[in-house]
Amino acid sequence: MFPRIGTFDIVAEGDVIHVRSTPQFNLEAVQEYSAKVSEVITHMPQRFGILAEFENPPIVGPEVEQAMRETSRQRAARGLAAVAFVTPGHDGQKIAIGQWHRIYDPLGIAFAFFDDVESARTWLLAKIKSDA
Repeated sequence: MFPRIGTFDIVAEGDVIHVRSTPQFNLEAVQEYSAKVSEVITHMPQRFGILAEFENPPIVGPEVEQAMRETSRQRAARGLAAVAFVTPGHDGQKIAIGQWHRIYDPLGIAFAFFDDVESARTWLLAKIKSDA
């Protein structure tokens, strides 16, 4: 086991889980993140979304991508409807978008990238409500 790389803060806000995270993280950080999100999900409404803030687009390594696929499957089964990424920096965004398509598309989870929290929250809340 390696030391955790990356930090995150998770807060439930109504039907949104708001995550603030460093854009770099390893498998150990993802495992800790997944455990904390699973705990928060137990208190969420039947349908919910995740608003994730990063300084730059989150590009993940192969083992992290695989772990995110597995844990996202569990979140989708529990009611995750959509994910809004807020990334004011755009370096690597095309790579990140491709990775998150591989993670979320097979599960039917909508996702999009935004420059600001307000736009992301508006889109996310519309997705949660419209797909209900």
